[in-house]
Amino acid sequence: MRRPALGILIIVIGTVSILRLTSAFFSDTETSSDNTLQAGELDLKIDNTSYYNEASSSATTWPSDNLPGHLFFDFNDLKPGDRGEDTISLSVQNPAWACMKIKITQNTDESCTEPEIINDPSCPDTGDLAQQLNFVFWADDGDNIHQLNEPVIKEGTASAIFNDDTWTLADSLFSVWPTPGPIPASETRYIGKYWCFGILSPSANPPGFSCDGQNLNNSAQSDKVMADVEFTAIQSRHNPGFLCNGSITPTPPIISPTITPTPTPLACNQADVMLVLDRSGSINSTELAQLKTASKAFVDDLGLSSSGIHAGMSSFATSGTLNHILSSNSITIKAAIDLLVSGGFTNLKSGIDIAAGELAGVNDRPDGSSPDKMIVITDGHPNRPLPESTADDVAATSADAARAAGSEIFVVGVGSDVDATYLQNEIADDAGHYFPISNYSDLQTALQNLDLCD
Repeated sequence: MRRPALGILIIVIGTVSILRLTSAFFSDTETSSDNTLQAGELDLKIDNTSYYNEASSSATTWPSDNLPGHLFFDFNDLKPGDRGEDTISLSVQNPAWACMKIKITQNTDESCTEPEIINDPSCPDTGDLAQQLNFVFWADDGDNIHQLNEPVIKEGTASAIFNDDTWTLADSLFSVWPTPGPIPASETRYIGKYWCFGILSPSANPPGFSCDGQNLNNSAQSDKVMADVEFTAIQSRHNPGFLCNGSITPTPPIISPTITPTPTPLACNQADVMLVLDRSGSINSTELAQLKTASKAFVDDLGLSSSGIHAGMSSFATSGTLNHILSSNSITIKAAIDLLVSGGFTNLKSGIDIAAGELAGVNDRPDGSSPDKMIVITDGHPNRPLPESTADDVAATSADAARAAGSEIFVVGVGSDVDATYLQNEIADDAGHYFPISNYSDLQTALQNLDLCD
Protein backbone atom coordinates (compact mmCIF):
# COMPACT_ATOMS: atom_id res chain seq x y z
CA MET A 1 0.00 0.00 0.00
CA ARG A 2 2.98 2.35 0.32
CA ARG A 3 4.21 2.06 -3.25
CA PRO A 4 1.76 4.50 -4.71
CA ALA A 5 2.98 7.19 -2.33
CA LEU A 6 6.55 6.53 -3.39
CA GLY A 7 5.55 6.84 -7.00
CA ILE A 8 3.98 10.16 -6.34
CA LEU A 9 7.09 11.37 -4.60
CA ILE A 10 9.22 10.42 -7.55
CA ILE A 11 6.98 12.35 -9.88
CA VAL A 12 7.16 15.42 -7.73
CA ILE A 13 10.91 15.31 -7.47
CA GLY A 14 11.17 14.88 -11.22
CA THR A 15 8.97 17.89 -11.75
CA VAL A 16 11.09 20.05 -9.51
CA SER A 17 14.19 18.96 -11.36
CA ILE A 18 12.64 19.98 -14.66
CA LEU A 19 11.77 23.43 -13.35
CA ARG A 20 15.33 23.98 -12.22
CA LEU A 21 16.70 23.14 -15.65
CA THR A 22 14.29 25.57 -17.34
CA SER A 23 15.33 28.49 -15.13
CA ALA A 24 18.97 28.06 -16.21
CA PHE A 25 18.39 28.80 -19.97
CA PHE A 26 20.24 31.82 -21.45
CA SER A 27 17.91 34.78 -21.90
CA ASP A 28 17.89 38.45 -22.86
CA THR A 29 15.21 41.11 -22.85
CA GLU A 30 15.33 44.28 -25.00
CA THR A 31 12.84 47.08 -24.43
CA SER A 32 12.15 50.01 -26.77
CA SER A 33 10.47 52.65 -24.64
CA ASP A 34 8.66 55.85 -25.51
CA ASN A 35 8.24 55.20 -29.23
CA THR A 36 7.10 58.47 -30.78
CA LEU A 37 5.74 59.70 -34.07
CA GLN A 38 5.84 63.49 -34.24
CA ALA A 39 5.42 65.72 -37.26
CA GLY A 40 8.48 67.72 -38.25
CA GLU A 41 8.50 71.41 -38.96
CA LEU A 42 8.85 73.49 -42.06
CA ASP A 43 9.07 77.08 -40.93
CA LEU A 44 10.48 79.55 -43.44
CA LYS A 45 12.42 82.31 -41.71
CA ILE A 46 13.28 85.56 -43.47
CA ASP A 47 15.47 88.47 -42.49
CA ASN A 48 16.15 91.70 -44.33
CA THR A 49 19.00 94.21 -44.26
CA SER A 50 17.86 97.44 -45.86
CA TYR A 51 19.42 100.72 -46.99
CA TYR A 52 17.66 103.86 -48.24
CA ASN A 53 19.83 106.35 -50.14
CA GLU A 54 22.90 104.52 -48.77
CA ALA A 55 21.77 104.96 -45.13
CA SER A 56 20.68 102.03 -42.99
CA SER A 57 16.88 101.78 -42.76
CA SER A 58 15.85 100.40 -39.38
CA ALA A 59 12.16 100.44 -40.33
CA THR A 60 12.75 97.85 -43.06
CA THR A 61 15.50 95.80 -41.38
CA TRP A 62 14.84 92.84 -39.09
CA PRO A 63 16.53 89.61 -37.93
CA SER A 64 15.41 86.12 -38.96
CA ASP A 65 11.67 85.91 -38.33
CA ASN A 66 8.27 85.20 -39.84
CA LEU A 67 7.04 87.93 -42.19
CA PRO A 68 3.86 89.26 -40.53
CA GLY A 69 4.62 92.62 -38.96
CA HIS A 70 7.61 93.34 -41.21
CA LEU A 71 7.74 95.54 -44.32
CA PHE A 72 10.21 95.45 -47.21
CA PHE A 73 9.09 98.96 -48.22
CA ASP A 74 8.01 101.71 -45.84
CA PHE A 75 9.06 105.03 -47.38
CA ASN A 76 6.61 107.92 -47.42
CA ASP A 77 8.46 110.88 -48.93
CA LEU A 78 10.07 109.64 -52.14
CA LYS A 79 11.82 112.04 -54.49
CA PRO A 80 13.12 111.34 -58.01
CA GLY A 81 16.54 109.74 -57.74
CA ASP A 82 15.77 108.02 -54.42
CA ARG A 83 17.00 104.46 -54.26
CA GLY A 84 17.20 101.51 -51.94
CA GLU A 85 19.01 98.22 -51.60
CA ASP A 86 18.26 95.12 -49.55
CA THR A 87 19.70 91.71 -48.79
CA ILE A 88 16.90 89.22 -48.14
CA SER A 89 17.89 85.98 -46.38
CA LEU A 90 15.86 82.74 -46.50
CA SER A 91 16.38 79.73 -44.24
CA VAL A 92 14.46 76.55 -43.42
CA GLN A 93 15.05 73.76 -40.91
CA ASN A 94 14.11 71.04 -43.43
CA PRO A 95 14.99 70.97 -47.16
CA ALA A 96 12.39 72.93 -49.12
CA TRP A 97 11.52 74.29 -52.53
CA ALA A 98 10.97 78.05 -52.59
CA CYS A 99 8.85 80.48 -54.63
CA MET A 100 7.86 84.12 -54.28
CA LYS A 101 5.52 86.70 -55.75
CA ILE A 102 4.67 90.36 -55.34
CA LYS A 103 1.29 91.92 -56.02
CA ILE A 104 0.45 95.61 -56.21
CA THR A 105 -2.59 96.29 -54.03
CA GLN A 106 -2.74 100.06 -54.51
CA ASN A 107 -1.43 102.51 -57.14
CA THR A 108 -3.29 105.76 -56.68
CA ASP A 109 -3.18 109.53 -56.85
CA GLU A 110 -3.50 110.56 -53.21
CA SER A 111 -3.97 114.20 -54.15
CA CYS A 112 -3.52 116.46 -57.17
CA THR A 113 -1.00 119.22 -56.67
CA GLU A 114 -0.77 122.07 -59.15
CA PRO A 115 2.58 120.87 -60.58
CA GLU A 116 1.20 117.33 -60.89
CA ILE A 117 -1.87 118.44 -62.84
CA ILE A 118 0.37 120.18 -65.38
CA ASN A 119 2.08 116.85 -66.20
CA ASP A 120 -0.91 114.63 -65.44
CA PRO A 121 -4.10 116.47 -66.47
CA SER A 122 -6.24 113.38 -65.77
CA CYS A 123 -5.37 113.48 -62.05
CA PRO A 124 -6.93 112.02 -59.96
CA ASP A 125 -6.73 108.65 -61.68
CA THR A 126 -4.53 105.59 -61.48
CA GLY A 127 -1.21 106.63 -60.01
CA ASP A 128 1.98 107.03 -62.02
CA LEU A 129 4.46 106.03 -59.32
CA ALA A 130 4.40 102.29 -60.06
CA GLN A 131 5.41 103.04 -63.65
CA GLN A 132 8.40 105.11 -62.50
CA LEU A 133 9.76 102.81 -59.79
CA ASN A 134 12.29 100.38 -61.26
CA PHE A 135 13.41 97.20 -59.51
CA VAL A 136 15.97 94.46 -59.96
CA PHE A 137 16.14 91.25 -57.90
CA TRP A 138 19.07 88.85 -58.17
CA ALA A 139 20.43 85.66 -56.59
CA ASP A 140 23.03 87.11 -54.25
CA ASP A 141 25.92 85.52 -52.36
CA GLY A 142 25.18 87.57 -49.25
CA ASP A 143 27.24 90.70 -49.94
CA ASN A 144 24.41 92.59 -51.72
CA ILE A 145 26.72 93.45 -54.61
CA HIS A 146 25.56 92.18 -57.98
CA GLN A 147 28.28 90.28 -59.82
CA LEU A 148 28.02 89.22 -63.46
CA ASN A 149 27.69 85.55 -62.50
CA GLU A 150 24.71 86.21 -60.21
CA PRO A 151 21.45 85.66 -62.12
CA VAL A 152 18.84 88.40 -62.24
CA ILE A 153 15.53 86.97 -61.02
CA LYS A 154 13.33 89.87 -62.15
CA GLU A 155 13.81 93.42 -63.34
CA GLY A 156 11.47 96.13 -64.56
CA THR A 157 8.99 98.66 -63.29
CA ALA A 158 6.79 97.86 -60.31
CA SER A 159 3.75 97.99 -62.57
CA ALA A 160 5.28 95.40 -64.91
CA ILE A 161 6.71 92.82 -62.50
CA PHE A 162 4.56 93.16 -59.37
CA ASN A 163 1.69 91.38 -61.11
CA ASP A 164 1.10 88.43 -58.73
CA ASP A 165 3.01 86.04 -61.01
CA THR A 166 4.94 83.34 -59.17
CA TRP A 167 8.73 83.60 -59.36
CA THR A 168 10.71 80.40 -59.13
CA LEU A 169 13.53 80.53 -56.60
CA ALA A 170 14.21 76.79 -56.33
CA ASP A 171 12.07 73.97 -57.68
CA SER A 172 12.63 70.58 -59.31
CA LEU A 173 13.67 72.09 -62.65
CA PHE A 174 15.42 75.32 -61.76
CA SER A 175 17.25 77.22 -59.05
CA VAL A 176 18.33 80.84 -59.15
CA TRP A 177 21.29 79.91 -56.95
CA PRO A 178 24.37 78.04 -58.23
CA THR A 179 23.54 74.77 -56.45
CA PRO A 180 20.45 73.10 -57.96
CA GLY A 181 17.81 71.47 -55.81
CA PRO A 182 15.92 72.59 -52.70
CA ILE A 183 17.20 75.01 -50.09
CA PRO A 184 19.13 72.73 -47.69
CA ALA A 185 18.23 72.55 -44.03
CA SER A 186 19.95 75.12 -41.82
CA GLU A 187 21.59 76.88 -44.77
CA THR A 188 20.89 80.43 -45.87
CA ARG A 189 20.07 81.62 -49.37
CA TYR A 190 20.21 85.30 -50.33
CA ILE A 191 18.29 87.57 -52.68
CA GLY A 192 19.60 91.03 -53.56
CA LYS A 193 17.15 93.82 -54.33
CA TYR A 194 17.75 97.32 -55.70
CA TRP A 195 15.07 99.88 -56.48
CA CYS A 196 15.19 103.29 -58.09
CA PHE A 197 12.71 106.15 -58.46
CA GLY A 198 13.92 106.90 -61.97
CA ILE A 199 16.14 105.15 -64.50
CA LEU A 200 17.99 102.13 -63.11
CA SER A 201 21.28 101.24 -64.81
CA PRO A 202 24.17 98.82 -64.20
CA SER A 203 27.17 100.36 -62.47
CA ALA A 204 30.74 99.37 -61.76
CA ASN A 205 30.27 100.65 -58.20
CA PRO A 206 28.54 98.71 -55.40
CA PRO A 207 25.87 97.44 -55.32
CA GLY A 208 26.21 97.12 -59.09
CA PHE A 209 23.43 99.53 -60.06
CA SER A 210 22.83 103.27 -60.16
CA CYS A 211 19.75 105.50 -60.15
CA ASP A 212 19.02 108.63 -62.17
CA GLY A 213 15.82 110.58 -61.54
CA GLN A 214 16.64 113.81 -63.35
CA ASN A 215 14.36 113.15 -66.33
CA LEU A 216 11.20 112.55 -64.27
CA ASN A 217 8.46 115.17 -64.17
CA ASN A 218 5.79 115.91 -61.55
CA SER A 219 3.23 113.31 -62.67
CA ALA A 220 3.92 111.04 -59.67
CA GLN A 221 3.73 113.71 -56.98
CA SER A 222 1.81 112.45 -53.91
CA ASP A 223 1.13 109.08 -55.62
CA LYS A 224 1.10 105.98 -53.46
CA VAL A 225 2.00 102.35 -54.19
CA MET A 226 1.31 99.45 -51.84
CA ALA A 227 2.17 95.80 -52.46
CA ASP A 228 2.06 92.38 -50.81
CA VAL A 229 5.26 90.31 -50.83
CA GLU A 230 4.81 86.56 -50.43
CA PHE A 231 7.39 83.79 -50.01
CA THR A 232 6.40 80.11 -50.06
CA ALA A 233 8.42 77.11 -48.88
CA ILE A 234 7.27 73.57 -49.78
CA GLN A 235 8.82 70.39 -48.40
CA SER A 236 11.03 68.61 -50.91
CA ARG A 237 10.90 65.20 -49.23
CA HIS A 238 8.39 62.94 -51.04
CA ASN A 239 7.81 65.88 -53.40
CA PRO A 240 10.59 65.51 -55.99
CA GLY A 241 8.71 66.95 -58.96
CA PHE A 242 7.45 70.18 -57.41
CA LEU A 243 7.27 73.22 -59.69
CA CYS A 244 6.47 76.74 -58.56
CA ASN A 245 4.01 77.11 -61.44
CA GLY A 246 1.83 74.41 -59.90
CA SER A 247 2.61 71.56 -62.29
CA ILE A 248 4.32 68.36 -61.27
CA THR A 249 7.28 67.03 -63.21
CA PRO A 250 6.43 63.57 -64.59
CA THR A 251 8.87 60.76 -63.83
CA PRO A 252 10.30 59.96 -66.27
CA PRO A 253 9.76 63.32 -68.01
CA ILE A 254 7.15 63.29 -70.75
CA ILE A 255 7.97 65.93 -73.32
CA SER A 256 5.34 66.91 -75.86
CA PRO A 257 7.00 69.52 -78.06
CA THR A 258 4.79 71.89 -79.99
CA ILE A 259 7.30 71.78 -82.83
CA THR A 260 9.06 69.03 -84.72
CA PRO A 261 12.82 69.31 -84.23
CA THR A 262 14.91 69.46 -87.37
CA PRO A 263 18.42 68.26 -86.54
CA THR A 264 21.02 70.98 -86.94
CA PRO A 265 23.90 69.80 -89.15
CA LEU A 266 26.67 69.49 -86.59
CA ALA A 267 29.97 68.02 -87.66
CA CYS A 268 31.45 69.49 -84.49
CA ASN A 269 29.18 67.41 -82.29
CA GLN A 270 30.88 68.31 -79.03
CA ALA A 271 30.52 72.10 -79.19
CA ASP A 272 29.86 74.32 -76.16
CA VAL A 273 27.02 76.64 -77.25
CA MET A 274 25.81 79.75 -75.41
CA LEU A 275 22.53 81.40 -76.37
CA VAL A 276 22.60 85.18 -75.78
CA LEU A 277 18.98 86.37 -75.80
CA ASP A 278 17.63 89.91 -75.89
CA ARG A 279 14.81 90.37 -73.33
CA SER A 280 14.58 94.17 -73.41
CA GLY A 281 11.36 96.15 -73.30
CA SER A 282 11.08 96.36 -77.09
CA ILE A 283 9.95 92.72 -77.13
CA ASN A 284 6.19 92.40 -76.61
CA SER A 285 4.46 89.38 -75.10
CA THR A 286 3.74 87.72 -78.46
CA GLU A 287 7.32 88.17 -79.62
CA LEU A 288 8.66 86.89 -76.30
CA ALA A 289 6.57 83.74 -76.67
CA GLN A 290 7.94 83.25 -80.19
CA LEU A 291 11.49 83.79 -78.95
CA LYS A 292 10.98 81.16 -76.26
CA THR A 293 9.44 78.63 -78.66
CA ALA A 294 12.22 79.03 -81.23
CA SER A 295 14.99 78.92 -78.61
CA LYS A 296 13.61 75.77 -77.00
CA ALA A 297 13.31 74.14 -80.43
CA PHE A 298 16.95 75.04 -81.09
CA VAL A 299 17.99 73.38 -77.83
CA ASP A 300 16.08 70.25 -78.89
CA ASP A 301 17.74 70.36 -82.31
CA LEU A 302 21.19 70.39 -80.72
CA GLY A 303 20.58 66.95 -79.23
CA LEU A 304 22.45 67.65 -76.00
CA SER A 305 24.31 64.80 -74.31
CA SER A 306 27.00 64.41 -71.68
CA SER A 307 29.58 63.41 -74.28
CA GLY A 308 28.18 65.60 -77.06
CA ILE A 309 26.97 69.17 -77.36
CA HIS A 310 26.50 71.26 -74.20
CA ALA A 311 24.48 74.48 -74.10
CA GLY A 312 23.84 77.37 -71.74
CA MET A 313 22.16 80.76 -71.83
CA SER A 314 22.68 84.37 -70.92
CA SER A 315 20.15 87.14 -71.51
CA PHE A 316 20.24 90.91 -71.42
CA ALA A 317 18.05 93.93 -70.84
CA THR A 318 19.22 96.82 -68.64
CA SER A 319 21.73 94.33 -67.28
CA GLY A 320 22.76 90.81 -68.20
CA THR A 321 22.01 87.51 -66.49
CA LEU A 322 23.52 84.03 -66.55
CA ASN A 323 20.25 82.13 -66.89
CA HIS A 324 21.80 78.68 -67.24
CA ILE A 325 25.31 77.30 -67.07
CA LEU A 326 26.74 75.10 -69.82
CA SER A 327 25.03 71.75 -69.43
CA SER A 328 23.71 68.70 -71.25
CA ASN A 329 20.33 68.98 -69.47
CA SER A 330 17.92 70.26 -72.11
CA ILE A 331 14.96 70.13 -69.69
CA THR A 332 16.40 72.66 -67.25
CA ILE A 333 17.72 74.88 -70.05
CA LYS A 334 14.26 75.06 -71.63
CA ALA A 335 12.76 75.74 -68.20
CA ALA A 336 15.16 78.69 -67.85
CA ILE A 337 14.08 79.98 -71.26
CA ASP A 338 10.45 79.83 -70.14
CA LEU A 339 11.28 82.07 -67.17
CA LEU A 340 12.39 85.01 -69.33
CA VAL A 341 10.51 88.28 -68.83
CA SER A 342 10.98 91.28 -71.11
CA GLY A 343 11.54 94.83 -69.90
CA GLY A 344 14.24 97.46 -69.64
CA PHE A 345 16.99 98.73 -71.91
CA THR A 346 19.43 96.91 -74.23
CA ASN A 347 22.79 96.03 -72.69
CA LEU A 348 24.28 93.77 -75.36
CA LYS A 349 27.73 94.12 -73.83
CA SER A 350 26.60 92.53 -70.57
CA GLY A 351 24.95 89.59 -72.34
CA ILE A 352 28.11 88.90 -74.36
CA ASP A 353 30.42 89.31 -71.36
CA ILE A 354 28.43 86.82 -69.28
CA ALA A 355 28.32 84.26 -72.10
CA ALA A 356 32.05 84.69 -72.71
CA GLY A 357 32.71 84.20 -69.01
CA GLU A 358 30.79 80.93 -69.02
CA LEU A 359 32.67 79.80 -72.15
CA ALA A 360 35.92 80.40 -70.27
CA GLY A 361 34.78 79.05 -66.91
CA VAL A 362 34.74 75.74 -65.09
CA ASN A 363 31.91 74.33 -67.22
CA ASP A 364 33.73 74.94 -70.50
CA ARG A 365 35.49 71.94 -72.02
CA PRO A 366 38.80 72.07 -73.95
CA ASP A 367 38.24 74.14 -77.07
CA GLY A 368 40.22 71.74 -79.24
CA SER A 369 37.56 69.05 -78.89
CA SER A 370 34.62 71.27 -77.87
CA PRO A 371 34.72 74.55 -79.81
CA ASP A 372 32.94 77.55 -78.28
CA LYS A 373 29.90 79.00 -80.08
CA MET A 374 27.82 82.05 -79.20
CA ILE A 375 24.35 82.69 -80.71
CA VAL A 376 23.19 86.29 -80.20
CA ILE A 377 19.51 87.08 -80.88
CA THR A 378 18.46 90.74 -80.68
CA ASP A 379 15.85 93.12 -82.07
CA GLY A 380 17.38 96.44 -81.03
CA HIS A 381 20.45 98.64 -80.81
CA PRO A 382 22.60 98.77 -77.66
CA ASN A 383 21.78 101.72 -75.35
CA ARG A 384 23.33 100.46 -72.12
CA PRO A 385 25.67 100.68 -70.25
CA LEU A 386 25.70 104.44 -69.97
CA PRO A 387 26.70 106.66 -71.59
CA GLU A 388 24.30 105.58 -74.32
CA SER A 389 26.52 107.11 -77.00
CA THR A 390 29.21 104.45 -76.45
CA ALA A 391 26.98 101.44 -75.69
CA ASP A 392 27.47 100.00 -79.18
CA ASP A 393 31.24 100.51 -79.05
CA VAL A 394 31.70 98.68 -75.75
CA ALA A 395 29.49 95.81 -76.97
CA ALA A 396 31.69 95.50 -80.06
CA THR A 397 34.78 95.49 -77.84
CA SER A 398 33.26 92.66 -75.79
CA ALA A 399 32.51 90.69 -78.97
CA ASP A 400 36.12 91.14 -80.12
CA ALA A 401 37.38 89.95 -76.74
CA ALA A 402 35.15 86.87 -76.89
CA ARG A 403 36.46 86.08 -80.37
CA ALA A 404 40.04 86.51 -79.22
CA ALA A 405 39.32 84.00 -76.44
CA GLY A 406 38.15 81.45 -79.02
CA SER A 407 34.40 81.99 -79.42
CA GLU A 408 32.69 81.90 -82.80
CA ILE A 409 29.82 84.41 -82.80
CA PHE A 410 26.61 84.11 -84.80
CA VAL A 411 23.99 86.88 -84.73
CA VAL A 412 20.30 86.85 -85.62
CA GLY A 413 18.98 90.39 -86.11
CA VAL A 414 15.20 90.64 -85.76
CA GLY A 415 13.06 93.35 -87.36
CA SER A 416 13.74 96.76 -88.83
CA ASP A 417 15.01 98.50 -85.69
CA VAL A 418 18.36 96.73 -85.68
CA ASP A 419 21.46 98.21 -87.27
CA ALA A 420 22.24 95.32 -89.60
CA THR A 421 25.59 96.76 -90.66
CA TYR A 422 26.69 97.12 -87.06
CA LEU A 423 25.60 93.62 -86.05
CA GLN A 424 27.18 92.04 -89.13
CA ASN A 425 30.49 93.90 -89.01
CA GLU A 426 31.00 94.51 -85.28
CA ILE A 427 29.29 91.68 -83.40
CA ALA A 428 29.09 88.67 -85.76
CA ASP A 429 32.29 87.09 -87.02
CA ASP A 430 31.48 88.15 -90.58
CA ALA A 431 28.63 88.41 -93.10
CA GLY A 432 28.29 84.63 -93.16
CA HIS A 433 27.58 84.64 -89.44
CA TYR A 434 24.78 87.24 -89.59
CA PHE A 435 21.16 86.23 -90.21
CA PRO A 436 18.56 89.01 -90.66
CA ILE A 437 14.88 88.12 -90.21
CA SER A 438 11.80 90.32 -90.42
CA ASN A 439 10.13 89.23 -87.16
CA TYR A 440 10.26 86.66 -84.37
CA SER A 441 7.87 84.32 -86.20
CA ASP A 442 10.77 83.60 -88.58
CA LEU A 443 13.26 82.85 -85.81
CA GLN A 444 12.69 79.11 -85.54
CA THR A 445 13.41 78.60 -89.24
CA ALA A 446 16.51 80.79 -89.05
CA LEU A 447 17.91 78.79 -86.15
CA GLN A 448 17.14 75.47 -87.83
CA ASN A 449 19.10 76.59 -90.89
CA LEU A 450 22.05 77.84 -88.87
CA ASP A 451 25.13 75.68 -89.46
CA LEU A 452 27.32 75.89 -86.39
CA CYS A 453 30.15 74.03 -88.10
CA ASP A 454 30.33 75.86 -91.40
